[in-house]
Amino acid sequence: MRTQWLVNAKHNFKSSISAAAIAAAALSLSACSDSSAALDDQAPEGPRHRVLVTEVTAQTIELERSFGARTEGSMVAEVRARVGGVLEKRHFNEGQFLERGTVMFSIEKAPYEVELQKAQAEVTSAEAVYNEARRDWARVENLFVDGAISARERDQTQSRLESAEADVVSAQATLEEMKLRMSYTEIKAPISGVASRESISAGNLIRENDALATIVGLDPIYVHFNVNESDIAARYLLQQVAVTTPQEGAEQGPEARLRFSDGREHPVSGYIDYVSRIVDRESGSIEARAVIPNPDMTLLPGQWVRVQLPSIEVPYAITVPQRAIIQSGRESIVYIVDNQNIVQVREVTLGVRVGNEQLIEQGLASGDRVIVEGLSMLQPGTQVNVEIAE
Repeated sequence: MRTQWLVNAKHNFKSSISAAAIAAAALSLSACSDSSAALDDQAPEGPRHRVLVTEVTAQTIELERSFGARTEGSMVAEVRARVGGVLEKRHFNEGQFLERGTVMFSIEKAPYEVELQKAQAEVTSAEAVYNEARRDWARVENLFVDGAISARERDQTQSRLESAEADVVSAQATLEEMKLRMSYTEIKAPISGVASRESISAGNLIRENDALATIVGLDPIYVHFNVNESDIAARYLLQQVAVTTPQEGAEQGPEARLRFSDGREHPVSGYIDYVSRIVDRESGSIEARAVIPNPDMTLLPGQWVRVQLPSIEVPYAITVPQRAIIQSGRESIVYIVDNQNIVQVREVTLGVRVGNEQLIEQGLASGDRVIVEGLSMLQPGTQVNVEIAE
């Protein structure tokens, strides 16, 4: 019994020691955890990201818009033969300015003179037959009144008179046609302009409708250019150029000036007279045309120029520096900071460039603070240190 009691006492003593050790270890771990938490609470925050912002303000601005283009002749006419024959002579110098109606080429006249004489003879013959029929009718009419001939004979004589009269009209029409074809042996300039080089030289046998040269009207000259449908200039032109036919004495379209590739400016300004109401599906642009006076003919078709539009006034416009805009796929975004200096993302719709800035058509409001510097590694929702850009 005594031995068993000693064994139990020893076992209970060891259990008490183990429980005390476990409790002490738990208290020690708890104390360490509390100490670590206290140290974490007392640790200073890391430095905030520094950004430079600009506060946007809506204001009225004036935009200067110009577009690249090629010059074209205001009128282009092909000079074609209206009758066939041997081309006898060219009466102009290639590249020469010609007034409308100037004789440019001549075709051999002899065959047409013969045809003209035959047509004249046909008229003379038809008139002779008609005169005879008219005299017969005069006699027959009197005889019919006297009852000397039948009604059938009278009707036959009247029909011959009417047929002879129709033959005269037909012969006269043929004569006029031959005169017209005779006049076509002189090929004249259909418009005023500068003549190209000849397509067929003298001495060749040509056929009706053969092209012999081209004339290009240079005063005024046309300049066609394209404007993107989203460009503010497109809306301006659509508003300024009338859809209906302008009344006599009405003002012309917006002024247009030309600048050459070397920076020179054409001395005479023109105007915009046409703006398409159809958007090109491939380019997303609309076509417009400027009419430019060219009295000295210093402008030539095919020249590269820029069409300068008048200043376009844009009220309540918001612009931001180019460096503030970030392209994200097909979208354009900017970073702004709110009143608590927390970073937010705004999707914006871009307009045209205005110097070193970008016009914002949608997405920003007056008073927004846009980040222009410190965009690297910036995360939305973080708080930042803000400095105002001067």
